[in-house]
Amino acid sequence: MKHLMIICVLVGALAGCGSGENHSIATSEFQRSCTADSDCVAVFEGTLGCCGGNCPNGAVNQVGYPDYEAALAKRTPICSPAPPCAAVTNIACRAGAICASGTCVFAPLGADAAGAN
Repeated sequence: MKHLMIICVLVGALAGCGSGENHSIATSEFQRSCTADSDCVAVFEGTLGCCGGNCPNGAVNQVGYPDYEAALAKRTPICSPAPPCAAVTNIACRAGAICASGTCVFAPLGADAAGAN
């Protein structure tokens, strides 16, 4: 599966996505302040590829989530022809987000949020 993802990224890069386009996303671009774990949403940050389906590895505040989704939609490259992409299951991407010291942060599934606020 890992090899298929590498192939997906390489094919996407070779497919001619515009070099002047921004195909990455960072949580620092969006609101991350919080007062409770329920304020936070787990999201992906990093380089976006044609295959999509990136597992969460960052977090933003729910207030900033619509802006995150809009930026994600705008920045995800559309490659033609579409490369073969591996299916990513929700089980493989199970993660969450917590509020730690007033900032939304990524929390792997099962992380104990007690005392993190």
